[in-house]
Amino acid sequence: MVCMKEFEEILFFSGAGFSKPTGCKMSKEMLKDLENRSNDGNSIFTLTERKTIKFILSCLNYHAHWRTLEADGRYSYEPNIEEFAMLLRRIQIRENLLPYPVTGNWSDKIMQLEQEFRSESKNSDLNLYDSIETKIKTICYPDWLNVNSTDFLKPISDFFKSNPGITTKLDLFTLNNDLVLEKHFKDDNSIYTGFVSQKWVGFDKTMIDEDTYNAGRINYYKLHGSIDWLRMNDGTVRKNNQNIDEAEVDAKTNPFLIFGHGTKLFTIDPFFSLLKLFHEKLHEKRYFFVIGYSFFDPHINNLFFNELMSNSDQDKKMIIVNPSLLNFKDSDFEEKYGFDKVLKKEYAIQLVNLFRDIQRNNFYSDMPEFNMTQISTESLVYIQSYGEDFIKKLFSKSNEGQYHLTLMIEKLKNEQDKKF
Repeated sequence: MVCMKEFEEILFFSGAGFSKPTGCKMSKEMLKDLENRSNDGNSIFTLTERKTIKFILSCLNYHAHWRTLEADGRYSYEPNIEEFAMLLRRIQIRENLLPYPVTGNWSDKIMQLEQEFRSESKNSDLNLYDSIETKIKTICYPDWLNVNSTDFLKPISDFFKSNPGITTKLDLFTLNNDLVLEKHFKDDNSIYTGFVSQKWVGFDKTMIDEDTYNAGRINYYKLHGSIDWLRMNDGTVRKNNQNIDEAEVDAKTNPFLIFGHGTKLFTIDPFFSLLKLFHEKLHEKRYFFVIGYSFFDPHINNLFFNELMSNSDQDKKMIIVNPSLLNFKDSDFEEKYGFDKVLKKEYAIQLVNLFRDIQRNNFYSDMPEFNMTQISTESLVYIQSYGEDFIKKLFSKSNEGQYHLTLMIEKLKNEQDKKF
């Protein structure tokens, strides 16, 4: 059985790569599908919308190539659906924020497309950009986030079934909007997402029925919302179900999620409360398991890096699990913590350089000069692995009968103890 103290020290964080085994598309795959839809005459998008999508794609490709050249060959950038959403919104508000490279004569192209859309859609209440975004969120997103199988999560559910005595909950934060965990844990009701009777109440224990709270084994914090969240006209947030009256739903924010990492709604609940909880949990925990996240969100990075660097004992660790965050050679890895490919300490500076470049890039945040760029290589552990393989191993037992999760935490602690 896992020691209670060890379990209390762990926080899990997931990005898009976490959900890939289920059939959900990665962000780059979503953008590719959007490109295909813009070339399809039978697409859900109108002719002008398809022309606008192609125009924005050309801007993204230009900028991605420019950033790759700036990196001097250390790594290459590829545009994704969040960057598409961010640029879409920046174009819409260009009078206040003119996006690069949409400058000069290119702005004439934008106005031409807007005029075409007004002529094409005279009866529409939406402008060109809202129309594209609405179709992406309500039609494309459900297709892209369709869940085929959740078998890769079975080691976690088996772990809880084998250890009913553990009352401490696993804290899992995510940027994903999909329903992967909800579907996998649906039958045993072991996941809590902040909703009671389909209504958002949050994670304050005083607001939750004791039986409901105790039933959950995982607290699942969806920092960017979910495809089944709705904001009602009265400001409350509910889960989508057949009993919802569409007339009571705020259509402009349906579904209620953050689309595009450059635009944040963190001053609005539940996003603000969730971000606050994330900050608090980072302070409480010692080991951050980050699975399938590519670190292209400086707002999230700042919270991670600040906590790692502000810890006076420097004993907190971020364990990064990703199959291809950077192009390392096989000789850069060693067998460690029970895993075959753990990056050797001397190569961790390459990760730090990548993170610093992202933090300093004004494409990802409006004021990059305020982003955290001080990152210690000592706080990073990089394991080159697919998320599903890592989870399978971490929640399985070794030949000695201990969970690899326990063994890994023990080895990390022993390393810290030897320093002193």
